[in-house]
Amino acid sequence: MTGVDALLDDAIAEAFAAPFARISLLAMPDGSKVWMKREERISGLMRLQKGNPSKAFAQEREGLHLLARLGLAAAPILAEGPDWFVTPDLGPTLRDMLRNPRPDSATAFAAGGTALARLHLASYRHGRPAIRDLCWDGSAVHFIDLERFSCVKSDPRGLALDLIVFAHSIISDGYKAPANTVPSLQDAALNAYRGLAPGIWAQACKTARWLAWVPFLTRLVPSSNEWRAAKPTLDLFRQGPE
Repeated sequence: MTGVDALLDDAIAEAFAAPFARISLLAMPDGSKVWMKREERISGLMRLQKGNPSKAFAQEREGLHLLARLGLAAAPILAEGPDWFVTPDLGPTLRDMLRNPRPDSATAFAAGGTALARLHLASYRHGRPAIRDLCWDGSAVHFIDLERFSCVKSDPRGLALDLIVFAHSIISDGYKAPANTVPSLQDAALNAYRGLAPGIWAQACKTARWLAWVPFLTRLVPSSNEWRAAKPTLDLFRQGPE
């Protein structure tokens, strides 16, 4: 165990003494909170469906360390062991702020678009930059849940797909948010991204045309907000110039 101080070590020890939980919120004596994430325990058919949990866990931890070294937005690791690590609580997710708008929601969404653009300009893709995996600490956005992150640099099409996933998550989660707030927050995020990475935006416009067949599948699952969001997401990129 490599904790930063005795109080953190005590909180980690208590978590290990409790029944196993993949993700645990640990309260510190000073009132702050940290999150412990442990390697998932799965077997049988679930392992076939979700893949190797050890590989996914190692991939996420390696990604967090890499982004920290590069000075890019990511949750810092406070302590770690062979199959666990601890990160600070970094505030609400952008999804929380979309569904429960606050005065600083637009600032947070712009910061999210900026953080993703900077990640892409370094040629790395998040893998699943859904707004439930971006946290706002009041001054900056941090990426969490990097289980699909790759430390291998991506080609432009991969970065474009990452951007489309980001836009799709805003639209699909927006179906459960106050309708009058979604357009402004969506614009804040995507305008910030486009301002920093217009070349990747242009690639996303090309990729959206390549994905034009996807909305036809929505009839298979008409009750799904994720499928419902496919067409408006692709339309976003087809509207703009390359």
